Amino acid sequence: MANTTQQVRPKAVNASIMIRFLASGYDLTILFGLLFIPFAILTSFDPSMQSVPKWLQYLLSSSVAFAYFVGFWNKAGMTTGMRPWRLHVAMIDTGDRPNIAAAGIRFVALALTWVALGATFFQLNLYLATGQIDRPVFAIASLMPAVSMLIMILTKKRQALHDFLSGTSVFRTEK
Repeated sequence: MANTTQQVRPKAVNASIMIRFLASGYDLTILFGLLFIPFAILTSFDPSMQSVPKWLQYLLSSSVAFAYFVGFWNKAGMTTGMRPWRLHVAMIDTGDRPNIAAAGIRFVALALTWVALGATFFQLNLYLATGQIDRPVFAIASLMPAVSMLIMILTKKRQALHDFLSGTSVFRTEK
């Protein structure tokens, strides 16, 4: 008779928004450190970065961020910043770690939400400094994070927009 071992998953609850923000802060700090390495190498060749096109700098930054997040979500189900908080990204239907496609969709939607949030804060700071604001840009930029948070409040599994689009959710395991 074959000895079969069954893997038991730890009991998990839906992660709160505050814990998710704290984990994001950890991850953004780690990502900044990771981005320092290739940009330090580039600036050793050209300290002013004048010869490196902006599109290439954005591509490099995006590639490092994509590799960090998608790689960790796919291989471990969590990033380094999620680990201290016992957060896991899992597919809603199976509970498994996200595959590359789901993790990629999650990353793109999350990145767009963070860019929109950054544009919203930039527009607010511009308004405070100059009294002028680009209303269409502000309206569009502020809409995406607001929709993401609203979806998180309304969905049963507390899925933000990027989770909803990728079929994932973030869970916190118990000790």
